[in-house]
Amino acid sequence: MSQLPARLSRWLPTVEPIAALYRLDPLLVLAIMDRESLGGDALTPKGPSGTGDHGHGRGLMQVDDRAHKGFVAAVDDLGRPLWQDPAVNVLYGCRLLRRNLDALDGYVVGALAAYNAGLGRVRSVLARLPADATDAHRLVMVDSVTTGQDYARDVLSRRERFAGSAPTPAASGA
Repeated sequence: MSQLPARLSRWLPTVEPIAALYRLDPLLVLAIMDRESLGGDALTPKGPSGTGDHGHGRGLMQVDDRAHKGFVAAVDDLGRPLWQDPAVNVLYGCRLLRRNLDALDGYVVGALAAYNAGLGRVRSVLARLPADATDAHRLVMVDSVTTGQDYARDVLSRRERFAGSAPTPAASGA
């Protein structure tokens, strides 16, 4: 993991055990974090208690307040929002990713796109694809509903860069 930027390496001790709990690749989780918040550097204020996406994304994993109202409203014993705790935010993000992977039979590209655009939108796209669609076509179509129409490709590219290897054209399995 020597290719990991400093903005993310500081979160590795938080991410690794949580990723293991959900049977996820920690580099993939860090790649999502990087795309979502640059490890907190792109948030206002900077850090795990910051927001992004015009105030709708919360914390390092940018959990959206519109889709995850219960999580965003939860507070600790002192009345502080739980989403501001880096470990709780990463835990929730990992849980979302694991649910997406399970719902899509381990289809990584779809699970990443669903993290960004929602599982319903991704399922809708997949249902319209012909049975003989290539992995490349499936990737383009699934990404077409995401922010920038490149979310899954970008996250996978970051993951590969962090691992120090060349990006794969299309990841179709877990």
